[in-house]
Amino acid sequence: MVLVIFLLLTLICVIGALVWTGHRFLKLKEQQSPPKKQPKEPMVMPAVSKPEGDVLKAIRTQLKSSVYCVDHEDMLAYGQCAISGDSYCEHCLTKQKDIKVAKKYLDLYLDSEWVEVSMIANAKISQDAVDRLVKVKRCLWEDESLPMIVQGHYKINVQSDEIEAYTVIIARKEDCDYIQSELSFMA
Repeated sequence: MVLVIFLLLTLICVIGALVWTGHRFLKLKEQQSPPKKQPKEPMVMPAVSKPEGDVLKAIRTQLKSSVYCVDHEDMLAYGQCAISGDSYCEHCLTKQKDIKVAKKYLDLYLDSEWVEVSMIANAKISQDAVDRLVKVKRCLWEDESLPMIVQGHYKINVQSDEIEAYTVIIARKEDCDYIQSELSFMA
């Protein structure tokens, strides 16, 4: 009985080794032989009209956050300008003191003296106030060309062992009073 079991196990091992060797042989043969070329049929593309520039811009402006650069319509956006809020590719965007600024607004950023208008704990800001802040920032820039930078900051509270999130509003020194009055709802 023991001899029969031993012969059976030996037979199973031999069959397994033959299957493995055959599989390896076929794999090597497949790698050595050139792939068969199939005749190519001409590819017919459906006629698609290219959208006009104005239509393409209108479609992209309808997107909530644009994935394309404002100045280069075929380039993916790398980030948003802290001054204008528009999306730009990596060629159009630069970083100054941890603030991403479009290169076309770099002179405005570097030539101005920026001061902190306010710092508000995120725990104390309602979603309505955040939405209104975004709207005020956009309107100040688009209607009055007044730049305002809104950033997130974090502080470590050692006493309570927590990380506290804050929203910091930065503006040019000459615009500070006007922007504070526009943001009076945040107080």
